[in-house]
Amino acid sequence: MPEAEKPATTIEKRPACPGCGEPWLRPTQLPGRFRCVYCLSRYELVSQCPDCGEHQTIARMSTTEDMTCQSCGGSMLRPL
Repeated sequence: MPEAEKPATTIEKRPACPGCGEPWLRPTQLPGRFRCVYCLSRYELVSQCPDCGEHQTIARMSTTEDMTCQSCGGSMLRPL
């Protein structure tokens, strides 16, 4: 099959790692903890934004929108 006729594959949207920027951030078995499978960095979801200091409630993570600060748009993930 020529390249132009191949069906497009759906790529699952995954959160990007704050360290390397690659979309390989995965949850670990501990709640609120994440590990990048690309650079092997570990992160923790915090309730206070590291950038602006605004406090937010940590809800169960259903979307990646919970990982960004609603005030400044910064990451709510802190490196471990």
